[in-house]
Amino acid sequence: MAMALSSAATVRAFSQVVAAKQTVASKARAVVTKAGSEELYVETGASTYSGNYDEALWPNWADDKSDEEITKCAEVELMHGRWAMLGCAGAWGAEVGTGINWFQAGAVCTPEDCTGIVFPGQVIPLAPEGSGFPQFYNVLAGTVILMGLSEAYRTGLTAPAFPELEVGDLHPGGEHFDPLNLAESPSFDFDRMKIAELKHARLAMLSWLGYMSQAVATNCDNPFGIGSETWPSYIEGAKGPYANWQDHVADPFVENVWKYTGLFQ
Repeated sequence: MAMALSSAATVRAFSQVVAAKQTVASKARAVVTKAGSEELYVETGASTYSGNYDEALWPNWADDKSDEEITKCAEVELMHGRWAMLGCAGAWGAEVGTGINWFQAGAVCTPEDCTGIVFPGQVIPLAPEGSGFPQFYNVLAGTVILMGLSEAYRTGLTAPAFPELEVGDLHPGGEHFDPLNLAESPSFDFDRMKIAELKHARLAMLSWLGYMSQAVATNCDNPFGIGSETWPSYIEGAKGPYANWQDHVADPFVENVWKYTGLFQ
């Protein structure tokens, strides 16, 4: 009986999550068809908020897709873009502030020793010297718990943390995500800001591809990584994007992509 009740509760909860997502998808699609305009997106491509995909880089990609599928694609793009913006800023800031590049940052916290974690601008250690903290498994557990809760809230596996939040809403606003109430301000163009975020998100995803390409091209024995004996994470003294940028600024005609590809040399 307990198992039956548990199964029934699980099915009911799952049905509620699906229904909520479909409701948000319909609302989001309604917003897509009326919010913003291509006048705000004059670059190559198309805004996911206009409902017009004739100028998308992949023509006719929206054909034969339902409103829910199109909305899901737009959501995934924006989430990837937000992660890319965080990743680019974090990788750059960490290397500037600590001298540790992003692809070797994992070596700072291992099961053998995790006491070397530092943050840009840090003036006091996270724990007293010799205490053995932070510990790798504590950091791992904290990361799993925090990310797990975040994803559970986002996907609707658990009830939203705040009453004004709705599953699937990528622009929640409210007192917790928009404490200054900028979205409702007459001097603040919310639609324009959404377009600006989308542009930055797409640029950041392209930028992160550049981060990864730089790591391979300037550190491996093959600029494309083909047949390379090792990868940047395991190369002592490997240069990150900030170090490469400093080299390029110091000598732009020598330190550039052509040096590492061997072309035009």
